Amino acid sequence: MPLDNLVCGLLETGVNKLHQLDSSAPQKRKALNGNIIGVSLKEIEKPLYFVISNQQIDLLSRFEGQADCFIRVNALALIELQDNHQLTNLIKSGQLEVDGDIKIVQQFAQLLTEMEIDWEEHLSSKIGDLLAHKLVYHAKQCKKLVCKQSKKAHQQLSEIITEELKLAPGPLEVAYFCDQVSDIEKQVARLDKQLANYFN
Repeated sequence: MPLDNLVCGLLETGVNKLHQLDSSAPQKRKALNGNIIGVSLKEIEKPLYFVISNQQIDLLSRFEGQADCFIRVNALALIELQDNHQLTNLIKSGQLEVDGDIKIVQQFAQLLTEMEIDWEEHLSSKIGDLLAHKLVYHAKQCKKLVCKQSKKAHQQLSEIITEELKLAPGPLEVAYFCDQVSDIEKQVARLDKQLANYFN
């Protein structure tokens, strides 16, 4: 239990420190003011509860009561939560389970991932303008490289699963299957109409 409290304390401090640097955080917290959001990684099943107010985010390891929204997510899907357009796909694939309003999940994901922090400005007061500029520039280049490599690895893995190992159907196979289902639906509708006419 003390370890849970320590983890919650560290996460809470980190999130709130970042929000102090984020100019958009107060507006996003205001939209979620009063909400209690439970989050659990499927691999760990140790929920954390985010209590959101206008001033800050409090983090609890236990909550007696009903959360406004509860999210269960795979650890690997956490990165994709940054893109609100991926939520539907994550839910359909079973990587994300939501008990509550999906709009709260979208706002919560934005609150934690879409931070508008001018790192260069904050660093320049501590290490100088030139060094701050170089650090931020190289950090952005590293982020681009990581994203590019991640997309490439994801695409290669998809090709291995669908083309080489044949563990999942490819896009053309899915489209062909959908066409077949549509054809069967039309045939059943025609047959149903013929039977209705026959018995009438």
